Order: sequence, then structure tokens, then C-alpha cells
Amino acid sequence: MISNIDDSISSINDFEFDFEDCRPATDDETANWLLDDGPVLRTTWIVHDRQFADGQREISASRFVRIKGALPNQNRAKRGDSEKKEQNNEDSAKRAKQAVRLRCKSISADRMITLTYRENMMDWNRLLKDWDSFRRRMAKYKQFHYVATVERQERGAFHIHVAVHGRQFYQLIRYIWQKIVGLTEDGKPGGQINVRDPNKFGFGKHGAHKLAGYISKYISKDMETHDLNKKRYWSSRGIRVPEKNYYQLPYGTDAFAAFSHVMQLAADHNNDGMTFFSNQALGVCWVATAPTI
Repeated sequence: MISNIDDSISSINDFEFDFEDCRPATDDETANWLLDDGPVLRTTWIVHDRQFADGQREISASRFVRIKGALPNQNRAKRGDSEKKEQNNEDSAKRAKQAVRLRCKSISADRMITLTYRENMMDWNRLLKDWDSFRRRMAKYKQFHYVATVERQERGAFHIHVAVHGRQFYQLIRYIWQKIVGLTEDGKPGGQINVRDPNKFGFGKHGAHKLAGYISKYISKDMETHDLNKKRYWSSRGIRVPEKNYYQLPYGTDAFAAFSHVMQLAADHNNDGMTFFSNQALGVCWVATAPTI
């Protein structure tokens, strides 16, 4: 569900809210909230803020319900043996999508390279072997920071999408990939690379955060493609994802005020190419902003 806070708001550039009652809770307010002996269920809003080195920012507000007293421990099923295997696989896919998005932003990825096969290549083991050879050979020539995911097309063929930062030595990448894949029976190169133009598709300076979301969509929850023990993405070593800060809004803050608080923080930071998601039923609002440097 993609929406603005209110239909009357026509542009995020015009956000001006009065936040006298929407602010981080004080230490005393937080302490009182934690020690409160009121009703069994108490609801508040928690704001999370994560800032990346290039100025990108992710801000979210989520509804939090405090339950007085401890809940009984539940026996956890072994990995892969749970009756809720499908739900576990879906949850795993969601975590992988988030990991891909955050790693892309951490390396300021603004370009996407796609490694393809000329033939209808559907061999997962071969894909893994070819990718491993590719990343090893690339590492010999230059420092290669990347985040990679796999797309399985409707016809069953595999492609590898690789998010990188800055213009690459594409001739070298093509040479290495074609060397690994080899030739077809008629003597033609068995592989090719495609480069997604960052400006044409909105992945330039003010849209790099969109690429992170774009490439993460290729994380599949298809049980045939990714069971619980298979890797859903690859990334180079040394990628540091910044920690997120969080704070509680004053007790009694409603959804509109919480969402408005997030939007104002984002608009004050950098509203170029801002991405906004909200769902009041789920009690969540999420905003991503573009790089500032």
C-alpha cells in the first residue's frame, strides 16, 4: 500500500506540521511508560532512524504494544521441520530482501550489471560455480564491492543481477564472464553482460536508494529455487551496515502524528526522490531518502 498521510497533501515538498505533541519522549516519560502498572496492553510508537555514509536515510515508525507479564515459552521447531515451513521461508525472504537493500545502500550502489547466458541455463549448481569463478577473477584485478541476487525468468533461465558503485571496467567484466561461460555449439559467446543506465532508470544521485529496492525484489520465496538452506544473495566482504537509532514517541501519540513525524524528519533531511510506504492497519510507516553527497 503506497499512500500519503492525507489525500489533501499534494506534495511532500510542502510538508509543514506542528509537532508540539509529536517528539521523542523524555527519559522520565520513557521510564514511566516502562514501569506503568496500568492496563495489560499499552500502545506507543517507536521511531527508527538509519543514516548511511553518503547521506541516504531510512526512517520508520512502528506501533509497539507492551504486554504486561511474560508470555509462555513456545517450543521451537527444528530448521526446515516446522509445519509452518512456508511461512518460515517467506520470513527468510523478507530478511534477505532487507539485507540486500541495506548492503546496497552501504556501498552507495548506483549501477546494476546483469550477467546472462545465451542458452536457457537452468542449472543451479552451474550458476553457483560460474558466479564463484567470476567473483574470484574480478578480485584479482580490482577491489570489487558488490551485492548480487539471482533472477529466475518465467522460462526458467537464471540471470545474476549485481549492484555496484560507480562506472566499472565493463570490457573486463564482459571478457571474464564470457571466458567462464565459454562458447555455444555454433561458436558464439555463451554469455553477455547488460548495464542498467542509472540516469535513464532513475538510479542516479537522487535515485540510488531506488536501485536498492529494485534489486532486492529479485529475492525469491519460491521453495523450488530457495529452500531454507540456500543462500539468497551474495555480497563482498567488508560491507558495514550502519546501526539504526531509535526512540519512543510520547504515550498517546496516534498514527497520523507518528507518520507525520517521520515525514517531516525525511523532508527536512532531503526529499529528492523520496520513497514512502505506510499501512495504518499494520501500524507502520517507512521513508527512504536519496544521497546528499
